Amino acid sequence: MVEFFGCRLNGSLFKAANLQKTQFIGCFSSDDYPPTDFSGAISKDLSVVDSHLNYLADEFIGDFDYLGDDFWMGNNPNSKWPDVVAAAATETLDDRNDVRYNAAAKLGDLDNPVVAPILACLLADDEWDVRSIALETLGNLRHQEFPQGDNILLQWMFLRLGDRHSIVRQTARNLVEILSPPNDVLLASINRMRSSESEERISGVLAAIELCRLDEQYSSLLEPKIIESLLSDEAPDVRQECSYLLEILDDC
Repeated sequence: MVEFFGCRLNGSLFKAANLQKTQFIGCFSSDDYPPTDFSGAISKDLSVVDSHLNYLADEFIGDFDYLGDDFWMGNNPNSKWPDVVAAAATETLDDRNDVRYNAAAKLGDLDNPVVAPILACLLADDEWDVRSIALETLGNLRHQEFPQGDNILLQWMFLRLGDRHSIVRQTARNLVEILSPPNDVLLASINRMRSSESEERISGVLAAIELCRLDEQYSSLLEPKIIESLLSDEAPDVRQECSYLLEILDDC
């Protein structure tokens, strides 16, 4: 009864696991890397949706339901992506950031929103340019709601409003104008100001700055008491950015 959403599963082991009523949604394990091992797993009422899984399921244990090819390939068309899409998704796993960057752009050109959860993994990439292109591509793929996990994907996208790199923040701010995300999505980013981790707090303040620079209406999402408390935060960068946020609010 577990949901795996947008997980990269190459080399993951589910041997003899109880996967009853488990869901794999938008997950990926590349055909070019070690497979996901489902040998001997209980698969009753298991579902695979909009995923591409390179897998092993070659053992039978007791009375467990067998994860056979008839489930993955015959009766479940959602267990494989088109070859060209899977190949591009594989490149998002590469060690080289230029390959990951090009892979994100390629997935955008292929225009298949089924890859959105895996593409969203690049929003946490170490390289700012990869994060930015992934964000831009996700924005372009969202012609309408994403087929799976639309709200959570939007939340992941707009967490980049608090990115440490200004270009990534600018990309996210542009998407606010284009996509007009609901307030609960934006609050997920702003409310990081409440975190016990200083890195999260600074991200929350940066997100608030971007939104208030974009349109003063977003100032209504902020809680003055939280901002006031951050003026004496233990982290100097939090205090500095919070002071800048107050200047913006004073001009609203």
